[in-house]
Amino acid sequence: MIGVGYVQGADWGSEILAGGIVAGAQVQLNTLITSGREGFIFDSGSLSIFDPNTKWRIEAGDVFSHLRGAALGGRVSWPAAGNRRPAIALYSPRRGTLDRGTVVTYRDQLQVWGQTLLDAEVASDKSYLLRNRFAISPFEIETFYRRQRVPLDAHDVSVSGGVTLWRGVVVSGGIYNSAYDTNRNDWRMLSLRLPISRAFDLTFERAFNGSGDTAQTTSAVMANVTAGNLRFFHRYQTGEYKYGSGDLSGTLERQQIRSMSTYTAGPRLNLTLQLATQRADTGQIEHWEELQATMKLTRTTTLRTVTAVPDVGNAERFQAYFRQELPRRLALQADYGRISAYQSIARELDRPRFKVMLFKTVDIATPARGATMTGRVIDHSGRAVAGARVKLGPYTADTNANGSYTFAHVPRGEYELSLDPSLLPADYAWDGRVEPIHVTSSHPISADLKVAPLNAIHGRVYVDRNSNGRYDAGEAVAHAVLQVGDRVTATDTNGAYSFYNLWPNAYVVRLTNLPSEFLPGIAELSVTLLDGAPVTGADFRVIVRDKPVIWATSGK
Repeated sequence: MIGVGYVQGADWGSEILAGGIVAGAQVQLNTLITSGREGFIFDSGSLSIFDPNTKWRIEAGDVFSHLRGAALGGRVSWPAAGNRRPAIALYSPRRGTLDRGTVVTYRDQLQVWGQTLLDAEVASDKSYLLRNRFAISPFEIETFYRRQRVPLDAHDVSVSGGVTLWRGVVVSGGIYNSAYDTNRNDWRMLSLRLPISRAFDLTFERAFNGSGDTAQTTSAVMANVTAGNLRFFHRYQTGEYKYGSGDLSGTLERQQIRSMSTYTAGPRLNLTLQLATQRADTGQIEHWEELQATMKLTRTTTLRTVTAVPDVGNAERFQAYFRQELPRRLALQADYGRISAYQSIARELDRPRFKVMLFKTVDIATPARGATMTGRVIDHSGRAVAGARVKLGPYTADTNANGSYTFAHVPRGEYELSLDPSLLPADYAWDGRVEPIHVTSSHPISADLKVAPLNAIHGRVYVDRNSNGRYDAGEAVAHAVLQVGDRVTATDTNGAYSFYNLWPNAYVVRLTNLPSEFLPGIAELSVTLLDGAPVTGADFRVIVRDKPVIWATSGK
């Protein structure tokens, strides 16, 4: 996606976003280039390349680390034995941030059963970081220690965690301490969350923060309410702020109330109202209210506004966002309000202005990677089976006239090679045995699947009235019942019967029932069914039952 935009009275900017797969590697790219009073500047951007097979990851541009924070540089990480993930990085200061020099770092992570037992990073300027996160229900704890040498000698240490008690009650807390030169900053917090019901929960919080000659203690209660499409959050906080020492010391009491409610009316409308009030013991009261509305006007049109409440006509507080999808994968996006320019503007007050961007989305074909899987579907005699559906994990392919199939660019992994029984030609059967396939590289793999041709048994039930040893017209026995295994059929008016879709095997055909005027000659017939052709002439000759002659005399 390529975007070109202009900020009213400021400068131009061009944004490039890309995401996809190149030769099997997942690629993410974003960059912002600006042109204005400060000239042509590469403002920001990052590139990430991740190979899901080897688990290698390469990052460049704007990167973040717990040791250096936001930085400009590059990082390479890879998997290692023992559930470790080492990484080597080069960090330099980003434009507009404090110059802390350029360093090379080595990081190593040890993870066992999803737990980060150790996360350590050390830099060439002798800065280092140690981090641990461990969670076993119902406990969770995280520790953190960081030592920095440049530009000031400083260290940070923290311990935080929580425990889930009965019926979802959660107790959590943390301790944080940072120091540089003679300055110290301490922070402590303890909270208790009570789920009153599915739609309502309360959280109580007690916190302390101290830095130099200042100290602040706060107590807060928070409520979350969910009722259908309405969500409500409310926080009430009170506390004391102590400052200075001696005659210049003092204490201020502060109260804060913050509320946020969100209402979603289907996929087209979302309303969010935020309110805040701060009261000091000097009598000063500050209010802040804001209403955010997001509307999906049409399938391709989105409008979002931010206004003051109740003074919705306040132009200084009004902000708007508009996006219109256009044909040919174009999109127009416009912003209005106190928006930031691409580049900083010296000696100019912040004022409402327009920002307009035009986006174009394009698709670029990239090289694919993966193994080629080929094979054939054949019967036990080696004859090709066309039109069979072959399955390789989530992928499918149909066999051609030669019974061949091909899967191209199969990713690394474990798969099961099988057939789709519902899409197998009707005169074949498959025994259901899957074949495990392990794809480890781009080398070709070949495997055949075998099926059995289904055949039939045909025959007749008749009376050999002229004793010539074969069936002739007029000798048929209709409605005779025959059985093979658990299959049952009956003869038609011509005395013929058939059993279809039988595997090559030895079978016994049984004559289980005859019309009352017949007796069986033989009750069973052994048949061997091969895979080459059906069996015909599996006939049963029956005998006409002799009817007794009963003499009767008239009674007196």
